[in-house]
Amino acid sequence: MGSAFRAGMTLIVISLLFLAFNLVWVPKLPTVRWDFSQETTHTLSPSARQLLVSLESQLDLYFFNTLNAPQKKPVLKRYGRRVEDLLKEFEKAANGMINLHIINPTPFSEDAYKASLFGLDDTQGFLGLIGTRAGQGAQRIQAFSPEHESLLEYEISHLIYKLMHPDRPTVGLLSGLPLDKSAGGLLELMREQFNVVELAANITQVPPSMNTLMVVQPHALSGRALYALEQWVLKGGKLMMFIDPVSEIGADAVSTNARLDSLLTAWGIQMPADKLLVDNLYASSATPGTGMPAVLHPARLHLPRQAMTRTDISTWGLHSVIVSSSGALSLAPKSRSLLTPLLLSSRQSALVDAERFASATTFDSLIDESATSGQRHVIAARLDGPAYSAFPDGLEGQPPGLQRAEQIQMVIVADTDLLADTLNNALPNGNAQFVLNTLDNLAAPEALRNIQSRVMRQPLHRLEHMRDEAAQAYRKSATAMERRLEQTEQAWRRLNPPHTSLMTQAVDTTTQLQALNKERLQLPIELQALKTQAYAPLLRFERYLQWLMVATIPLLLCLIAWVLFLYQRRRRTFTLAAYHHSLSDG
Repeated sequence: MGSAFRAGMTLIVISLLFLAFNLVWVPKLPTVRWDFSQETTHTLSPSARQLLVSLESQLDLYFFNTLNAPQKKPVLKRYGRRVEDLLKEFEKAANGMINLHIINPTPFSEDAYKASLFGLDDTQGFLGLIGTRAGQGAQRIQAFSPEHESLLEYEISHLIYKLMHPDRPTVGLLSGLPLDKSAGGLLELMREQFNVVELAANITQVPPSMNTLMVVQPHALSGRALYALEQWVLKGGKLMMFIDPVSEIGADAVSTNARLDSLLTAWGIQMPADKLLVDNLYASSATPGTGMPAVLHPARLHLPRQAMTRTDISTWGLHSVIVSSSGALSLAPKSRSLLTPLLLSSRQSALVDAERFASATTFDSLIDESATSGQRHVIAARLDGPAYSAFPDGLEGQPPGLQRAEQIQMVIVADTDLLADTLNNALPNGNAQFVLNTLDNLAAPEALRNIQSRVMRQPLHRLEHMRDEAAQAYRKSATAMERRLEQTEQAWRRLNPPHTSLMTQAVDTTTQLQALNKERLQLPIELQALKTQAYAPLLRFERYLQWLMVATIPLLLCLIAWVLFLYQRRRRTFTLAAYHHSLSDG
């Protein structure tokens, strides 16, 4: 009886000590977390922490996440938890300068009304962020998307920076082409987001206060302007430059300076001035002239998301970009710079002589030629690395300037027509958003600009290669049929114009219209059959992978069970053998 009493008292004392430890001492212990993810996705980068250290006043972040929205997909629910965890990391690292409010707005509630009032997207349930600071306007992230998970840290850091620095950054514009008429829509958007300062084409010095510059078609700039641009870049200026072998918006512009090639080589990059890029896979329709039928234009490329680098802020939020008669970029020989592609052609592309592209009658032959290249070409890229002066002896009596820079940072685009309103109107905000994203990133402070993307997952290279092969096979078979379908649609519209009357209309039963109708219905069926045939190997391989992934775990469990069964059986055999041996000895 006494021993049982002592054992009970001992358990009670241990329980009380355990409760006291958890209630009193555990809250005082420092919080320790380990991030075992491959890309340390749950830990803030040093650049993000540096940005938070610079906070001078408190911020309020309101994270709206509708948890029980019926239209919210499971992937968005998981991503909402991911965003919430990272926001808590920001709050913790800010040392009291950030107040995080996590809100689950129910339908028709005051929280839902506030979220809608600030412009958050409720298409699939709220998953957005509003940031406020006393005395300043609010900033928002309309909706977080799992597609941009690799840039999530940058996305949140950018909102925090804009709360602390609401003034528009200054961007200089130096153009060798007349952009007011051809790219007026883009310039208007730039002036809304930046303080745009237009520089004369014959400048002798870039203002020292200018940190970010956009240069368009420097071929048409004077030698003194190129020298001023070079010296500004070597001093650390951030540059976005558009160069083009065949500029459609500046067809009348005369190239007044041939030293651009040597300047680009000194910076570690090159672009053949007499070659332009054609692409069979990404070719889009265009009308060669007034009254002419639309044809497939191999140099007017409709670049989908697959043609963009997904982990760069320049392509954030983009689904497609259109370029026209662009060139191709590559590193210069012996260059030690890093070229990071932003926009790429497909493998069904080629570089052709610009002179051969003078007539629209060469389109078909250029498409056939581009189908055999098999190489992807860089249309736009970031360039980071050392640079040298292309004017080592100065210019026109001026003493030599800086001769070398350890590190330059710029974005180069081998196309100027990307800026044109004609292409921007064909694809609303795609091209313009690419320009605005890039300039905003170049104009950002170093702490924000250095926040790198976190690659969350790597695609299967075999699958990517098979997708490209399937797309090329389909395009090779479907190009002529798609052009035939487009011509049929145009002929049908000419013979059967739309009627605006509300009354019934008689059906036109002419033989020609019936033939066109039959072809309009038959050609899409044939195109779908071609697509099914081209993508059949890819679909079979994907189904094989799915079955393999589903069957792996059951097969592994069966294998483990079989091994355990054999082990137990062998052990019983040895035990029985030893037992019989002991009996025989006895």
